[in-house]
Amino acid sequence: MNLTPANLRRHVRLLYQSVHLLPHYQRLVGRLRMFWYIKLRRRLSIVQSDRAFAATIDHNLKSLRYFNQRTEALIRPLSVIETLGPESRLLIVGPRNEGDLFAAIGYGFSPKNVRGLDLISYSPMIDIGDMHQTPYADDSFDAIVVGWTLSYSSDPQSFATEMLRIVRDGGILAIGVEYSELTEEDTIALVGYRIDEEDKLPKRINSTADILSLFGDHVAHVFFDHDAPNKRSHTRAGLIENASAVCVIFSVRKSVSESRVELGAVTHEALAEHRP
Repeated sequence: MNLTPANLRRHVRLLYQSVHLLPHYQRLVGRLRMFWYIKLRRRLSIVQSDRAFAATIDHNLKSLRYFNQRTEALIRPLSVIETLGPESRLLIVGPRNEGDLFAAIGYGFSPKNVRGLDLISYSPMIDIGDMHQTPYADDSFDAIVVGWTLSYSSDPQSFATEMLRIVRDGGILAIGVEYSELTEEDTIALVGYRIDEEDKLPKRINSTADILSLFGDHVAHVFFDHDAPNKRSHTRAGLIENASAVCVIFSVRKSVSESRVELGAVTHEALAEHRP
């Protein structure tokens, strides 16, 4: 092998990226940084949202120290889309901790262009804010990942409108939720409190069609559609491993003609036109 300076830099970069995908690295480095910023620097911040369910913050604080790889189901396919690259501006909404940001770096996105946004933050990589009303300017991002966060919203249409504002025209949204057949009573029996509130949002977002319908005819092209094919759900009897995921990745068009379907009113038949 001809180990030129350029090749050496490339191998160092690939090594740097690959270690960020290791679960042990994410847990070790992530928890050390969490200890530094929360315990020693006292940097834990929380902001309330009147459009998040009441249990959102307490529920996520309980899980703050746990690192999992479920959002990689969105980041991995996102990373191979040709319109994106290492310098693309990427926002990850609702990461809890730095694990999802590590994964984005591992899949090739430049650390300087990866940001997080959450109601809870201790990290300089994660901005504090509400996904329904973010602190960012219009067209700030080339891609936005929203993994397992939309289910905490009592106003998903407001969320969709805000995502369309801050992603660029032609940009990409990657959104995932956990498939669930739990009722509110089942959730209370399982964890001791309700997470989503049926009086505020009677119908749970539980399919890719549900997600895409929030964006109406602003959906330009669907790259990836994983509609929980096995339909595995937690039950009131207990949690299961590998609950099914509902994931969709699509590009957006900012402007639509008056003849197109209004935001939030797209039909299942119209959605089929966008699918490859």
